Amino acid sequence: MTDGKLKPAILIISDTASQDPSSDKAGAALTATFAAEGSWEDPVTKIVPDNVLDIQRTICNWTDGEEFFNLIVTTGGTGFAVKDNTPEVR
Repeated sequence: MTDGKLKPAILIISDTASQDPSSDKAGAALTATFAAEGSWEDPVTKIVPDNVLDIQRTICNWTDGEEFFNLIVTTGGTGFAVKDNTPEVR
């Protein structure tokens, strides 16, 4: 932690945003929310496609790695089509 602030991370799960990061709006909104609250560091943000292994690897690295985060927020991956994996990732 820096200056006693907590470390957040934002994982954006989106096939579209992984191809074109400018299409994501949620990451900027969440970053602004953390900044307005004041007791958080600037969040680390990562965009991954809606792929089980990409989601799992990122979350495992963020929770079990040397530089862990106090809070991980996921956004995106809201579809319920055959290729949408986010609800099933464990």
